[in-house]
Amino acid sequence: MKSGICKNLMTLASVLVLLLMSIGGVGAQDPVTLTWWTTSGRDSPEPAIRNVIAAFEAEHPNIKVDVSIMAEGAYNDLMSTAIAAGEGVPDLAWYWSNNWLPQALDLTDRLDNDPDISRDIFHTEYFNNWVVWNDMVIALPYDIGANFVMYNKDVFDDEGVPYPTQDWTPEEYIEIAKALRNEDKRRWGGDRPRGPFRALWRNMGATNPYSDDSTTVEGYINGPESVAAYTWLWDLVDSGATPTPADLEVLGTEGTGPVDLFIAGRLGMATLNPGSMVSTLEAGVNFGVVPEPRVPGNENWVHGWALRAGIWKNSEHPDEAWEFLKFWNGVPGQRILMEQGLGHFPPIPSLLAEYEHADTEWYQGFLTVLDATQTASWRKDHPCWRGAVIRGVRDAWDLIMLGEIGRDEVQATLDAMVEPGQAALDECVPRLGG
Repeated sequence: MKSGICKNLMTLASVLVLLLMSIGGVGAQDPVTLTWWTTSGRDSPEPAIRNVIAAFEAEHPNIKVDVSIMAEGAYNDLMSTAIAAGEGVPDLAWYWSNNWLPQALDLTDRLDNDPDISRDIFHTEYFNNWVVWNDMVIALPYDIGANFVMYNKDVFDDEGVPYPTQDWTPEEYIEIAKALRNEDKRRWGGDRPRGPFRALWRNMGATNPYSDDSTTVEGYINGPESVAAYTWLWDLVDSGATPTPADLEVLGTEGTGPVDLFIAGRLGMATLNPGSMVSTLEAGVNFGVVPEPRVPGNENWVHGWALRAGIWKNSEHPDEAWEFLKFWNGVPGQRILMEQGLGHFPPIPSLLAEYEHADTEWYQGFLTVLDATQTASWRKDHPCWRGAVIRGVRDAWDLIMLGEIGRDEVQATLDAMVEPGQAALDECVPRLGG
């Protein structure tokens, strides 16, 4: 009898052991390792990147992040090669090339049904224009970039010129640049636009280089608003208040660009970006920020951009990758990067309000710029605008920049651009759409 009882007890013990082992197996998850390719810079230094990972892994002990930090050129080459091969793409990566977007995971349902994050926390213009593609959310915005005019207050004070205002006009830009020009001090008043049909062109009323349905160049590239914008450029070049392309080429060989000239007091105004604000602040220069000028009554536009952080659509661990993506690009990760990076500006208004210089006049001017309508709202759906059409009509820009045509020749020059512009559009649309 004792033998039978012992056997029963042993059987029961064995069952209990197996049951406990089973329960333990359910509760314990095998660690998952995510691959992440990224780049580093002043705004996202390697220590800050690794601190984001450490903070995430502390909250998610079963998820490890294996990061590869590389130079931009190497990143671009490796990412392009991996996507072309359809294998070896990391779980998480930048998707800065439009050619890569079809390989990004659709995040729409995850974002809309996740209680920890919402699209509402992001700046609307940057979210809608940079991470929504084909009506899908294919990434989260990582940062914010924009062009705006920075002005050197000390230069203005030195020349006795009033500061520009938030609602200044293109004509005022030229007059101020002329007033700041000082040949004795080797000082220019301002710089020239980086290209046509960006914010300044839109601010002047020149809508787009071709029709919304991507079929027609005639009446757009050579329409009255476009002619007015190119004529304004001619007036700016003719004023002698800005560096010529030859000037900038020489200065470029000396390692001096527009931001360096601005900091040195040799450029009274310059169209720059958030990174330039940080460099200028570091140099101790007294500066202000205003939007690019516009014609009174016209909509205010900004040439803005954002890095896209996404998940590969063939990732073996999409759920875990989403957990890291929303941490990295949500409030927790973005706060770490803002506080530890030099000049990282998150696309999250609540965090922008926490920036250490949030109460300064220049920073408030910067925030005002971000609220303007982005040129990307049209460009993102018209991929042929720059690589094809603007390149096809480049001669008009170059002739004006080099001072090789008269003011009364602007219309005829743009009329001559219709044929090459239309040919470029007709060739591009079947390839890229829009």
